[in-house]
Amino acid sequence: MSRLDDLYLASPIWLQQVMVAGWGMWWRRRRFGPDFERLVEEFRSHERWSARQFTEYQTARLALVLHAARKAPFYRPRFEAARLTEGMTPWEMLARLPILSKQELRAHAVDLLTAPSSGEVVTFRSSGTTGTPTEIFYTRGFHSVETASIEARNLNWAGATYRDRRLMFGARKICRFDQDRPPFWRFSPAENLAYASVYHLSPKFLPAYVELLETFKPDVVMGYPSALYPLAEYAIDRGIRLPAVRGVFTSAEPLADYMREAIETAWDTRIFDRYGAVEGCVSASQCEHGRYHVSPEIGVLEILDNDGRPVPPGIEGEVVCTGLYNLLQPLVRYRIGDYARWATDQTCACGRQFPIIEGIDGRIEDACYTADGRRIIRFDTVFKGVANIRQAQVVQERLDAFSILVDAAEGFGDSDVERLRENMRLHVGDVDVTVSRVDAIARTAAGKFRAVVCLLTDEDKRRLRVEAAAPVPHR
Repeated sequence: MSRLDDLYLASPIWLQQVMVAGWGMWWRRRRFGPDFERLVEEFRSHERWSARQFTEYQTARLALVLHAARKAPFYRPRFEAARLTEGMTPWEMLARLPILSKQELRAHAVDLLTAPSSGEVVTFRSSGTTGTPTEIFYTRGFHSVETASIEARNLNWAGATYRDRRLMFGARKICRFDQDRPPFWRFSPAENLAYASVYHLSPKFLPAYVELLETFKPDVVMGYPSALYPLAEYAIDRGIRLPAVRGVFTSAEPLADYMREAIETAWDTRIFDRYGAVEGCVSASQCEHGRYHVSPEIGVLEILDNDGRPVPPGIEGEVVCTGLYNLLQPLVRYRIGDYARWATDQTCACGRQFPIIEGIDGRIEDACYTADGRRIIRFDTVFKGVANIRQAQVVQERLDAFSILVDAAEGFGDSDVERLRENMRLHVGDVDVTVSRVDAIARTAAGKFRAVVCLLTDEDKRRLRVEAAAPVPHR
């Protein structure tokens, strides 16, 4: 946690609200820069492009990206080793270059820069659930590109915009974990947004969230599927009709079928799911017919087998992507850590000529639980301020006991252990936390990494779904 985070969480609710409102004004200005409207219209104008037009566009952008990448210290020896020549097409060059791993990105983030970092550069630092910090650098203009693509290719496909009244269920800690009375949300007037805590979705607090929906009356609801699902399930079980919205927008997690069914039933609307990454090199959104369309302007998407060869449609492979907009820190053939497959049927009733993927399989992360019935997700913040970790796994042993398995890098010490314990208690409350060093973290039978593992039994989980206390009234 940063000092600003500590200050925010230590402040009274009224001051937290002031801070959120101020931050929202700054955030709105940064995301919706002077080029935003132009970029939205540009993305919209491509809606009816042919596959050939997209290929031509990607070829030109890829040439720019590879030209820029040559300036980065990290890529120079790679380009030389690949024996790239001026006579090659951008696609021939791309095929010769090796895969960029997450570990390499984390270790060489600055060496990937094509120009010195300056005040005009935005730096995004993510600890990630694996515990290893990642630095993503991009210009403010690139941030507008990313926002414009989501506006045109996600919100607009549901008839919505960023200007609509929005309710967001995101990972930011907008109130302390031990806050035991509403409001569990803060407002950003400049963004027309209410930001709700995903860490207080226990049975006794869910009526307050229903009341928020009824009084705030959002046009759209956005958030993690695992956060929206408990609220949807609660409403269905009690016959509560949630206020109508134009659409529900989910992202950042795999969307299970049972979650989709419950959320769409509770809000009586369609989910428009989006697949993307903080690295900004891939974006795919569901259209009104439910197909996942890849935005070719954002990146070149490859789906490869274990030997690095392209897989045929219908076969699952690893997602590797090359960003086409970030010329400051170009990510060329970046292994993002997800799996997907090309759809065998590349046509869609919507008529768009975007490539279609399906079977998107992101990181495997269980939900954990607290004694008062809260589902705890998104353990990224547990690793804030701890840099000397190659990989880590959070394991819930019991309701009041967690283990953190750490594949430690050089420099990991007692101070890191204490920071992990403190961050975990801020995340899940007063629990026992054991930090153990390991040589390696076991994979699943399919070879996939599980970031968070919950060992509670199904019986424990069923019991926790029952309301343990009466609804808590507002102050």
